[in-house]
Amino acid sequence: MLQQVNGHSLGSDAEGRASLKGDLREFLGGEIPLHQLDDLTKVNPVTLETVLRCLQARYTEDIFYTNAGCTLVALNPFKHVPQLYAPELMQEYHAAPQPQKLKPHIFTVGEQTYRNVKSLIEPVNQSIVVSGESGAGKTWTSRCLMKFYAVVAASPTSCENHKIAERIEQRILNSNPVMEAFGELSVLALPSGAISSATHLLPRC
Repeated sequence: MLQQVNGHSLGSDAEGRASLKGDLREFLGGEIPLHQLDDLTKVNPVTLETVLRCLQARYTEDIFYTNAGCTLVALNPFKHVPQLYAPELMQEYHAAPQPQKLKPHIFTVGEQTYRNVKSLIEPVNQSIVVSGESGAGKTWTSRCLMKFYAVVAASPTSCENHKIAERIEQRILNSNPVMEAFGELSVLALPSGAISSATHLLPRC
C-alpha cells in the first residue's frame, strides 16, 4: 500500500513508520528550541508527540499561550501570574498596529474581535468560543476577555473616563455568574471528561 508522508511516497507501512520516526527525531533534535515555536502550524511532522512536546517545552518556560493557525491554545498555569494580565499589557496589545505580530495571548483575540466590531468600514458581529475540559481555565479566560474589553473600551486620559471604565468593568464582571450558570448547566449535561464550551457574543456598536 502506498502512503504519503511529508510529500514522499512509501512502499509499505513499515517504511512509512521508519520515515516518520526519522522525521520525529530530526524535528525534536532540531536547532530551533521547541519553546520558541509560537504556532503549532510550524510543527513538522504534526503528530500528537510533537505537538505535546512543543506545548510542554513552552509550559516549562512559563509560556502559556500558543497559536494553532487561527486558534489560540491556552494552558492552565495552575499558579498566580499577575504580570500576564496586567493593565499595561492590555494597553500594549490594544495600541499595537498589528497585535497578531505580538506574542500569542488572549488579548490578541480580544483586540482583533474588538477592532472588527469597532470597524468604521464594515462593523461585524463577533463571537468567541472558549472550550476545554473541566478545570482547563475557561472561566478565567472568559473573565480576562471581559476585563480586557472593559479596559480598552474607555480612554484612560482623564480621571472621569477612568471611573467610567471601572464602572463598565464592574458591570461586565457582575454578569459573569450568570454566564457561569449557563456553563455549569452544559457541563452537567455532558458525560464525565467531555469538553464543554462557552460562547461570548460581541454585538457591533
